[in-house]
Amino acid sequence: MASSALTGPPAPTTSAFPTDSVVPTGIQPAARLGVLTATYDPEGGSAAVAGAICRSLAELGHEVHVLTGFPNYPHGKIYPGYRLRPYQYELRSGVHVHRVPLFPSHDRSAARRAATYLSFAASASLRWRLLSRVDGWLVITSQATTAIPAMVARALFRRPYVLHIQDLWPQTVVHSGFVRGHRTLDVITRCLHALCDTSYRWASAVAVTAPGMAAALHARGVSHDKLAVIPNWIDEATFRPVPPDPALARRLGLAGFVVMYAGSLGDVQGLDTLVEAAALVRDLPDVRIVLAGTGVAETRLRRLAGDAGNVVFLGQQPVNRMADLAALSDVQLVSLADRPLFASTVPSKVQVALASGRPIIGAIGGDAARLIERSGAGSAVPPGDPVALAGAIRRMRGLDDGARAAMGRAGRQFYLERLSSRIGGSALSTLVRHAVGSTHHG
Repeated sequence: MASSALTGPPAPTTSAFPTDSVVPTGIQPAARLGVLTATYDPEGGSAAVAGAICRSLAELGHEVHVLTGFPNYPHGKIYPGYRLRPYQYELRSGVHVHRVPLFPSHDRSAARRAATYLSFAASASLRWRLLSRVDGWLVITSQATTAIPAMVARALFRRPYVLHIQDLWPQTVVHSGFVRGHRTLDVITRCLHALCDTSYRWASAVAVTAPGMAAALHARGVSHDKLAVIPNWIDEATFRPVPPDPALARRLGLAGFVVMYAGSLGDVQGLDTLVEAAALVRDLPDVRIVLAGTGVAETRLRRLAGDAGNVVFLGQQPVNRMADLAALSDVQLVSLADRPLFASTVPSKVQVALASGRPIIGAIGGDAARLIERSGAGSAVPPGDPVALAGAIRRMRGLDDGARAAMGRAGRQFYLERLSSRIGGSALSTLVRHAVGSTHHG
């Protein structure tokens, strides 16, 4: 079953990852399952995680109904083909998708971000018919407010819910730098603590994506028997090993030894360190530092890179090109800023690189660093240290092609055996089936 992807009583941050299972045993029937997520396909980032989870649950026999917003990530603009309206239904890959309006924004304004989160929570909380007609809810939460509609469903209609927490709140708000002013931050933190603690207490189970998150929640009073570590998996049809495409490499101007970061160019990714490391390896004329993506930090990063010939910005790339893009890299980079919160975070870029069969350098600490090193796919250096990162790039470049290929194969095998949709989907399905079964028979 899924024991290799889970943990028992929350482990200290020095523990191996993953460890043993605490998912309830016993076969429960498939459910008509609601899934709450603020973002969903065709959006990228955390929305891609939600999409992979929902498709896996549908393949395991659940009738999956997603309650989400209108697609607008990462630019805060509604996607072409959609417009804000009170409600929209669509069927995507066997998953029923119910969209409700929200205030779309993904800029640096704390007020507008709060409006985005709260407007979705309010719109979803008013869909009483949908909230009541499913057997239970799975909340895929990167924002604490996503749990509010599930709490409404529990209070009004006795529908159980399971949390799958992607980011710890209010720590994420405190460390993001979005909220200015000590008094304002203190009030917001108190409110979020109260919301989070209530959502944990009311949940039938709380799944997290890394052992450090489980330890943090246990310290906040969540009992051992309610916690499970279920790492994210990714869309395995999209992220997979493919042969490199020389024509695509020529079109994108990629040649030499390519160190690639693919994802959001935000403040929390700590990519200033990568650009600074690029300046330290300019004596290696074949090295190219490639950033594929966009985000609020892009302008600053371009300014920091200046006219450096070894830093290439590709801009936003379509999701269906990501496997081909990864195949053009000699090594994939995973990076987060040097903040204590991120020691208990495993960004999905780790799983993407592993599933794609590419070697990895992690400019990251904690659970993610241990996962990279345990996989055999690469190594990690402390976040925020451009000298250490430059050294890791030099070491990876110094390996022969066969050694790097072996690292990629090891990572791919590790992903399939420990982190794949087969493992994580089964574990998450067991949690929600148990929650629904306990409510029906309790």
